[in-house]
Amino acid sequence: MLTDRIEYLIQLYFSNTITEIQKEELVDWVIQSNDDQIRILLEKVWTNYEPDTKMPDDMSDKIIASFFEPEIPQAKAEKIAPVISIRHHERKWWKIAAAAACITAFIIGAYFWPATVKNNTVVKTNLQKHSIINDIAPGGQKALLTLADGSLIVLDSVSNGLLAQQGNARIVKLPNGEIAYKTNGLAAKEMLYNTMSTPIGGMYQLILPDGSKVWLNSASSIRYPTEFAGKERRVQITGEAYFEIAKNAAIPFIVKINNDAEVKVLGTHFNVNAYEDEAEIKTTLLEGAVKISQGNNSGLLRPGQQAQINKRGAIKLIYDADIEEAVAWKNGNFQFNSASLPAVLQQAARWYNLEIEYQGKIPADKFTGKISRSVNLSSFLKWMEWSDVHFKLDGKRIIVLP
Repeated sequence: MLTDRIEYLIQLYFSNTITEIQKEELVDWVIQSNDDQIRILLEKVWTNYEPDTKMPDDMSDKIIASFFEPEIPQAKAEKIAPVISIRHHERKWWKIAAAAACITAFIIGAYFWPATVKNNTVVKTNLQKHSIINDIAPGGQKALLTLADGSLIVLDSVSNGLLAQQGNARIVKLPNGEIAYKTNGLAAKEMLYNTMSTPIGGMYQLILPDGSKVWLNSASSIRYPTEFAGKERRVQITGEAYFEIAKNAAIPFIVKINNDAEVKVLGTHFNVNAYEDEAEIKTTLLEGAVKISQGNNSGLLRPGQQAQINKRGAIKLIYDADIEEAVAWKNGNFQFNSASLPAVLQQAARWYNLEIEYQGKIPADKFTGKISRSVNLSSFLKWMEWSDVHFKLDGKRIIVLP
């Protein structure tokens, strides 16, 4: 049946796997269908996600009103999109809302997950025209590799293949852009160290000599030997990094954080957020087990847990951590769960290379939701303005207005 086909297409769009041809088919159906047909389908989709709750009538009417224009003007789009944001205690209603409004989202022309804010205020778009004209592109694959002799390689501009020889290790840039170290199996005559660093607005992937994989977020670095030797595998990081460690029970893997804290593992997947301008160092464990140490304090993490080390060195264990939020950057997204405005803008500043300025009191809004890190700054700011927070873009400076 046609209805089954349309439901299928909506689900494809909801999972971000729909093709351009399938999108056109869905748009054609929206244009040709009447209000009742669309309303019934939206309510059915809603029911699949929340069987105990009826979709509000006012939301249905506003979404339906958008379907009869194949191209929605920007001003109209800004009025329609905010209806997706719903207040309902701390539950992640943006998932339900996104399911019901996914058709509207792609008609508007941008894929995003809407935010849920506690105060559910009315949107007042305040982006100046020049902030759209002089838009800022998102960050991308950018990194600098410093060799043992101090030589520098700009990784995002070099061709694939052999980049350098470091002792017994060959440094290779793979077709997918990753940097890998390939050794000949001979004992190293001396320990050589390389450093990979990402700028603001950059991220990169690295395969260490033991086969462990590392993802570096913006404004981060990792220092490591070109060959692991001895009784441990030790690296040092600043900023944020995600690790998938090659298992070797005989040789533990140790991550030194900001010349201070340590993460000791045997084989596991974990994320370390250790930016200097953050209040805490956060280590989030996805798989395996790790030991966190800071001075005389230590803690053992299990999957799904997070350790937070404050400036005084105290360790706090979070037993039910938001894993998706912790590693969203590695998966290409911004994701927040009741995050403060400064916390959200801090991530944006690192990715878009921005300065943040607050005029007046910092708004107390909380943000929950997800949006792709591939969108331009203007789309990111519109997404945030659903909470009635206003911005002005002045070059590379974001001014938060009272």
